[in-house]
Amino acid sequence: MNEVTLTSKSLDGIRKAVAELAQRIEAPAYLLPTYGRSMECARPHIEVDQRGLHFVVVERGQERERRTTNDPSELAYWIFDTVTFSMAAKFELHHRNEGEDSRRILFSKREELLAQLDSSWRSRLQADLSQVLKRAPFDDQQSIRVQYYKQLRDDGADADKAWSLACEKYPLPDEEQNQVPEDTARKLADP
Repeated sequence: MNEVTLTSKSLDGIRKAVAELAQRIEAPAYLLPTYGRSMECARPHIEVDQRGLHFVVVERGQERERRTTNDPSELAYWIFDTVTFSMAAKFELHHRNEGEDSRRILFSKREELLAQLDSSWRSRLQADLSQVLKRAPFDDQQSIRVQYYKQLRDDGADADKAWSLACEKYPLPDEEQNQVPEDTARKLADP
């Protein structure tokens, strides 16, 4: 069972621990945060002061996000939550399945990567993704529904009628599709 126990509260110690974890999942260096200073391009950076450990995102001089903790392992989760999102998005782009909600592959890959670092992180992510899917269920017919809607509009149907017909032909998702796919990562690894 993989488990991350990050104990250092110094920038150098955190940098070394993050680099070691990044090697486990072959995370590219450009996805890792900077330390002590911002590049101001929405790339996270890490600060350490008497108040705690800070995960900070600055873009064009504007602070967009700041999370603070005294737990180095929590900081590591925040870092790799963003790193694995970017890695999974790139993976999904290269392995996209037509007619399938792109988030299926994205979510599965994120779970796989986080589990390689700490098995409890996978469970934590699954709980977060379950909440996302309650608000925005998987929709495997989204692109074909929109294409059909556009075709109907081009053929002269008004917006409400076109949308109604598109949803009738390609129904919106239901509650059964809200499930995060189990072991999809394993299926992706063995094509």
